[in-house]
Amino acid sequence: MLVSFVTEAQKSDAEADAVANLLGIQKKEAVKKLIHVEAKDSAAFWKVYDDYQKDNQKTIKDRIQLYEGTANSYSNLTPKIADSLATKYFFNRESQEKMLEDYYKKIKTATNAVTAFEFYQAETFLLTQIRAHIMQQIPTYGELMNAKK
Repeated sequence: MLVSFVTEAQKSDAEADAVANLLGIQKKEAVKKLIHVEAKDSAAFWKVYDDYQKDNQKTIKDRIQLYEGTANSYSNLTPKIADSLATKYFFNRESQEKMLEDYYKKIKTATNAVTAFEFYQAETFLLTQIRAHIMQQIPTYGELMNAKK
């Protein structure tokens, strides 16, 4: 049974890695359309942005696994599990916001404040869109309970 659990966890990790990588590639293409980077700042911006994407992989992977864990916990949701999930969501959101702030500063130093602000706007927009799309695929616990009535 432990081997089965470990295998499933590894499969889930690999799937989360694959989704995180795909999201990163798609996001970069979207960012190219949302941000106007001056030619003189282009190399510096994209180097820092690529670093951001690499550093952000763990946060993305953790969020994907959190969504999966949320959906899987609905069948036996207890107050303790609900509190644990909420705490993990808060931590994940705080980690994402801290990373955005850190990379805003790095991009501002490497380019300028306008480009850094565009980065912040684009990332916030895309993260909001991605989260909303994923959350629309997962019913809330309340929706699930109301549907059972």
